[in-house]
Amino acid sequence: GQHGRGSGSENAQRPGLGSSGEPLPPAGDGLRGHRGGPSPQRPAGPAGDRSSQQGTRMGCERHSASAQRLQLASEYTSPGPHRDPRRFRKVPSVLFLHWMQIKFSLRCQFPSRALSFAGQPESQEPRPRGASLLRAEMRALCFLPLLVQLWPLPVWTKDPIRVFVVPHSHMDVGWIYTVQESMQAYAASVYTSVVEELTRGPSRKFIAVEQEFFRLWWDSVASAQQKRQVRSLLAQRRLEFVTGGQVVPDEAVTHVDDQILQLTEGHGFLYETFGFRPRFSWQVDPFGASATTPTLFALAGFHAHVISRVDYDLKEAMQATQGLQFVWRASPSLAERQEIFTHVMDQHSYCSSGYIWEGSTLFSDPPWNKIYKADSWVTPDNLHSYVSNLVENVKQRAAWFRTPHLLWPWGCDKQFFNASAQFANMELLMHHVNVRRRQLGLSLEFATLGDYFQTLHQLNATWHVRDHRDFLPYSSEPLHAWTGFYTSRSGLKGLARRASALLHAAESMFVRHVWTAPGTALQPARALGQLRQLRWAVSEVQHHDGITGTETPKVRDMYVRHLKAGMQGVQQLVASLMKGRARARAGAGQRVSGAPRVADPETQGLTAVLYNPLAWAVTSIVTLTVDFPDVSVTDESGRPVPAQVRKSKKEPGKHDLHVLTSVPGLSYRDYSLKPSRGAPRAGPAPTAAAASLRQLGRRARRASGPRGSRLLAVHNDCLGVFLDRDTNLMHSIWERQGNRTVRVTQEFLEYHVNGDLRRGPVSDNYVFAAETAAEPAWKEVELEIEAGPLVTEVRQYFYRDEKDGAHTFAILSRLAHAPGRPGGELLCQRLEQELRVGPLELNREALLSTSTDLHSQRELHSDSNGYQMQRRPGHNRGDPSIARNYYPMVQSAFIQDGRSRLVLLSERAHGVSSQHSGQLE
Repeated sequence: GQHGRGSGSENAQRPGLGSSGEPLPPAGDGLRGHRGGPSPQRPAGPAGDRSSQQGTRMGCERHSASAQRLQLASEYTSPGPHRDPRRFRKVPSVLFLHWMQIKFSLRCQFPSRALSFAGQPESQEPRPRGASLLRAEMRALCFLPLLVQLWPLPVWTKDPIRVFVVPHSHMDVGWIYTVQESMQAYAASVYTSVVEELTRGPSRKFIAVEQEFFRLWWDSVASAQQKRQVRSLLAQRRLEFVTGGQVVPDEAVTHVDDQILQLTEGHGFLYETFGFRPRFSWQVDPFGASATTPTLFALAGFHAHVISRVDYDLKEAMQATQGLQFVWRASPSLAERQEIFTHVMDQHSYCSSGYIWEGSTLFSDPPWNKIYKADSWVTPDNLHSYVSNLVENVKQRAAWFRTPHLLWPWGCDKQFFNASAQFANMELLMHHVNVRRRQLGLSLEFATLGDYFQTLHQLNATWHVRDHRDFLPYSSEPLHAWTGFYTSRSGLKGLARRASALLHAAESMFVRHVWTAPGTALQPARALGQLRQLRWAVSEVQHHDGITGTETPKVRDMYVRHLKAGMQGVQQLVASLMKGRARARAGAGQRVSGAPRVADPETQGLTAVLYNPLAWAVTSIVTLTVDFPDVSVTDESGRPVPAQVRKSKKEPGKHDLHVLTSVPGLSYRDYSLKPSRGAPRAGPAPTAAAASLRQLGRRARRASGPRGSRLLAVHNDCLGVFLDRDTNLMHSIWERQGNRTVRVTQEFLEYHVNGDLRRGPVSDNYVFAAETAAEPAWKEVELEIEAGPLVTEVRQYFYRDEKDGAHTFAILSRLAHAPGRPGGELLCQRLEQELRVGPLELNREALLSTSTDLHSQRELHSDSNGYQMQRRPGHNRGDPSIARNYYPMVQSAFIQDGRSRLVLLSERAHGVSSQHSGQLE
């Protein structure tokens, strides 16, 4: 099960039947059956049907509410000898031997005792009387064949393989070229050319995926006639939009809120323009598949889900067992309520090489891997060769699927800008094959995804069920673990997250403003335009070569420009909303607050307005920058607010002001910041307290010697952090509520990685290729402690060499003192850390390692797109085991034992791993 293959919880299920064999309610018009199957309601069999009895017995250990069926074509279980799908008859059962099914059967017959197959520990329960005899009988049963019941599929012995040729073009919104360059070079031509060619042939079809290029074409290129043709083709179901988001998003490092945003942007355009929304997904290029995406698509009403990039060794196993199609219950909490039929592309992925006839794309700056070379046009001389290769390819792929219906994607990156050449050549091949369908054993037809999945739906077949595990990380081949992009271009990842947060806050502020003050001077159309610009930019950067950091520098610059321009417009909108709010409050006779600055801040001070865009109250310490060190802070009612001031580390000559705030959900708080030079530190508006700094010098890293003999404590009302004065590293953390001390040490390490292509795969922005275990990246640590009544900050500066005058790494750890405040316990129970890294060394990967004495057994949990947590057991899956044990952490990760849990929360995506028990990096 460590390879993401099936487990005892992955059962085939007969859709449409309850545990008693009674029909279930209709499942709707799609492939998402009510109880896990891709089929709609199916009539129950006779009461004495052996298949129903078999299904119930085999599912006894699950205590399921529905009849269970052990599925032959399972991702986990081998179907035995490889079979041509055309040879499957409508027979009641298939006889074969497989130890996993035997294990499942025996556990059902003897549920009180688990067998120790495959190294699994035996139960520690007392052995029942006669257990030895039972064990002997069970060993004998292990050598008996097992009769496995399959729900019969239709007869297709004499039918040819039905090949659904799905024309498509994979158009990256970024990657090598900017959006503008791609539109000029090929993207606009794809839609112009495809629409023209579809109108010329009634059998021709095409699927479109990303909406950004289509929207640009529709708004700025398409003529009125072309728009009418598009509407007609959509009505005829010869042009089909699949997924329909603004981009094809990454699935590893994107947040679920941003996935929903980009999907909403695309679907909103399609619904407003054409009156419909997509029903099928096409996630064929993201670097691994998360469990959140199928859950999201099921919630969005999709009927089927298509993915491609899963581990090479897992895909080989899935092909061998005809397990490339299944029902995915990707959410453990939603289970069968939100499941989706899933199709995994075979090893050829979404491209069909050898069938590209349109020439070269005209880019001013050709990419490093060139543009796909044009194949020779189909002629009488090469027709036989083309047909032979096509038939061989089809039959190879068909053998990997259970049914004789093959999804054959035709297209690849930047294809169909000359659709005339594409369709003309393919139609010659298709005609030659179809007139010889009985001789060749197959037929070809142009199709959309809807055509293919509707045909599968009509088979009324049974499919095995996959649980909530995802397909991360992804390895394309040995030594190529695609885990480097989890942290590539960290700056872009952070900017994208901040832009998303600003957008969310501004949208709720705008809605509140329009709702409460509809008659103000704010122009709604302009405000919506500012919001729309940022929505576009945040959606765009979710592309699988955007937020991943795998794009070229000029494309990275494009994303940054679009994000910053959108943020600037929304910040202007927020300022307008603040001014409107201040005027409204002044008109109502309330205390005026909202202007970001008063005429003379040195004498009259500043007014700060805080807004909480969440639906629940938040107690936090916010940091503001002020020009004067002596400052008093009061709230709307003139009550003093706890505050602390220090010299700014980022802006010389200025000061950082920490303010303890508590803001109700979807509400504002107003704070007045006034100079108090010469004022007493007591009274109704006391001056913010100043922090005291204690410098403790540098300590060299030592391989041996005393450690932990001299501890320095820094604490608040919830936590105590102990620092080792012999090393200047963290030593342990004491948690007051449970009265437990956990050893915790943090340091920066580096993996030495390959940078020479001649020696193998290099560690780049896609792939992480560690050569050896991580080593310390420092030789000395400097320690400072800045203590105050509101915040205590521990600063650890790591120096790469003893002679260095500037540090390379830093950890700034902050403990908040917030007693007696509602919600303050959450602020009190966390240690906030700011990390500073750089400059980095060539061919080294830097990491922060947190080592504890928790007995976590290398088991890690990380979030799936900020939506749900995924269990990540440590494993050794061959080379490179270090990189293949790295996982995406979008928002959180934790390790735990029976007593304690250590949780990390992050403001941007990172790669996370537990290479040793009790360790998190």
